[in-house]
Amino acid sequence: MSYSFDPMTEEEIASSNIIEDGVYNFEVVKSTRKTSKAGNPMAELQLNVWDKDGKINPVFDYLIFSKIALNIKKVKHFCDAVGLQEEYKKGQMPEELERFCGKLQLGTQEERPNPNGGVWARKNTVLDYIAGDPQSSKKPVVDEFMDDIPF
Repeated sequence: MSYSFDPMTEEEIASSNIIEDGVYNFEVVKSTRKTSKAGNPMAELQLNVWDKDGKINPVFDYLIFSKIALNIKKVKHFCDAVGLQEEYKKGQMPEELERFCGKLQLGTQEERPNPNGGVWARKNTVLDYIAGDPQSSKKPVVDEFMDDIPF
């Protein structure tokens, strides 16, 4: 007996998890406090991004808390997208960002050489976050096994 499967080329495999560049809905699945290469505090975000067909795709992003305007711009736009404008104005943002939702601008980073050898694969990257309605930014994660039957 043998296994059956549909063979794919290297290009098909690399492109299988790539979403077309554009604006999409996202939800923060996991937020981890880390330190950037430059020694700044950083939030590593694991996002679920819904493509145009409604398929969920994982995308990683990083919010770096430094004095560099480009980094703070992304932090501000994230706060605007998920309804944390007041926290941003105070210069304080919670570390627990799970379940925050909003819209983002997604792009594609092409394959590039890894300085340690090999190559980094082509991947989606968050170009920016888009301001939205702060009242609808925090939503519960939908659990496919939940039902309305009381016990």
